Amino acid sequence: MKIFLKAVAALFLLTLAVWAIRSDSGADGNVSAAPLAGGDPAWRRSPVWDDGKAEFCAYDVTWARYGHRFDGRDLIVLVKEPWAPDLDVKDDAPRPNGFDVLNLIFIGTATTEIYTYHQMASLYTRRDSGALQKLASASSEACGISTAEMIGGRLTTRSYFDGQGDRATAWPASALAEDGLPASLRDYVAGQVPAALPVFPSLLASRLPELKPVTYRVEKREVPAVETPTGNVAGVEIRLTNGPSVLTYTFDRESPYRLLRFEREDGTTYRLAKCERIPYWQMHAP
Repeated sequence: MKIFLKAVAALFLLTLAVWAIRSDSGADGNVSAAPLAGGDPAWRRSPVWDDGKAEFCAYDVTWARYGHRFDGRDLIVLVKEPWAPDLDVKDDAPRPNGFDVLNLIFIGTATTEIYTYHQMASLYTRRDSGALQKLASASSEACGISTAEMIGGRLTTRSYFDGQGDRATAWPASALAEDGLPASLRDYVAGQVPAALPVFPSLLASRLPELKPVTYRVEKREVPAVETPTGNVAGVEIRLTNGPSVLTYTFDRESPYRLLRFEREDGTTYRLAKCERIPYWQMHAP
């Protein structure tokens, strides 16, 4: 009888554990970060993302590094893709439990006196909920390569710096990735902004940051005229502040709220140089 009761108790605990795991997953059983809280998701669900093209934007950049300012040009791409949850990759064949993601791609270079930084990140957020599904980033220069990946709620990083090396930690489910803010903050252009947001610091670096989120105070204001290559555009500024750290994003007031300008307290700035919707993956002629 005691053996039977122990077996029943063990089965109950196993069932409870399975329920707990599934309750932390999405409705289709796929683990990801928490959905975006509040805001207005209409821009993500707009049919503009179903046109078979990508938002392809180039930015003139002033990059602050080593106490100097370096000029460059970076790309930020946002495109809808179908997702294969069994492999956590873009699908080539539809899955019965598949869903759409918005893939934010960052491609940047910064040339110092004698060598160049090459940086790239890809952040996949669910189109329905805005939850971060996967993140991959890399930063390379003449000294080495550092990488980061978040998948299945687990972040792994690899750095050539002493004191960092290879690390792994749980992704804080409620945190927004700083590298994904040019997309995720769009929920708050038309929607109400929260008083504060937990933000996981940028992983686009050779020396990676402390692997924990930082809470920023959030403010929003209208900007009557933002200078762009096609003339002045009405914008919405969303400013994140934590002590001396200030991240300022200015978006087009019209959906889908393309990023017009970004500024960091250290003097780093991004200024929109050109933005269009194109099927860039087909444009590979000589």
